[in-house]
Amino acid sequence: MGWKWNRGFGQVKEERKSLSFFKIFQNADLSSESMRAIPYNFMKNVSKKDFHYKMVIRAQWGSSWEVDISKNPRFYYMEKSGWNQFVSDNALGENEFVTFTHKGLMFFNVNIYGKNGKEIVTPRKPQTTAPFSGIKKEEGESSYKDVKKEDESMGGVELEVEKKKAAESKTSKTTEKKSKSKKVVTSVEIGESSRGAALKKKKSEKHKPSKMKKKIKRIKIKNGVPEFKITITNSYLKFLAIPKMFKEAYIPDESQMYMIHHTEGKGSWEVLCLVRQTRTIFSSGWCRLAREFPLSVGDRCIFSLVKPNEFVLTAKKAREEITV
Repeated sequence: MGWKWNRGFGQVKEERKSLSFFKIFQNADLSSESMRAIPYNFMKNVSKKDFHYKMVIRAQWGSSWEVDISKNPRFYYMEKSGWNQFVSDNALGENEFVTFTHKGLMFFNVNIYGKNGKEIVTPRKPQTTAPFSGIKKEEGESSYKDVKKEDESMGGVELEVEKKKAAESKTSKTTEKKSKSKKVVTSVEIGESSRGAALKKKKSEKHKPSKMKKKIKRIKIKNGVPEFKITITNSYLKFLAIPKMFKEAYIPDESQMYMIHHTEGKGSWEVLCLVRQTRTIFSSGWCRLAREFPLSVGDRCIFSLVKPNEFVLTAKKAREEITV
């Protein structure tokens, strides 16, 4: 037991070096503004360079949640939609305890402790019998209902496919009976038409590139370094969407920090690559990079992946293209 205590004490001591705060889940409304408030003393110690109006919460098992931050005259607080999603996905309830440790750029590691004081290190199954305190039942069960609905819809699709097959089989038998009463086509004619169709099919396939070849062409590799190109728009000054083909080939299926270097050595920026089912984006830290690089609407950017978690950014100004 002694080594466990020493290890636990060492972990707490290490975490104290980082900014952190905690939340105790009691009988109060879990979605209230006061429950979602970020302590004043914590915010006072967050530097301007580290602060963003969007925070990312990450659990020990790798799951993460993006939560918008707002401010009223008294304090900063987490927006209800993102906070409620975090609470419901982790089935948080009365007398449970959560610590938020700041790792920089509003990126937080969370540790969740149950009623018995034991730390939760694996994801919980979503509750389906009772709503969480202060949160509507529909929100708490949304993940479960979506999965159940999908399963039911797939079952319905399978049933429709079986019905369709049965109908097609019945139709084909009827057609076969009718065709016997008609004039039979000679085997020579059938053979000639089959050979013609086969030659035509082979010729068309010869000129048709495979899906894999198309995919490779869309990802450019220069001197052994994969890269992608993007033209900056207004929205891309706030966050940058990574092309899907590039993400599938080179970006892991979990959110993590990347270092992006200026091609002329004028600076480096740490940026969060936020991985979602629908899209993958450069999020926290990207606004600062766009401001300091600096990037403008119309700039043509090349991102070269020089290491597994490092990019080199080359930008060609729009105005330079016009003057050439």
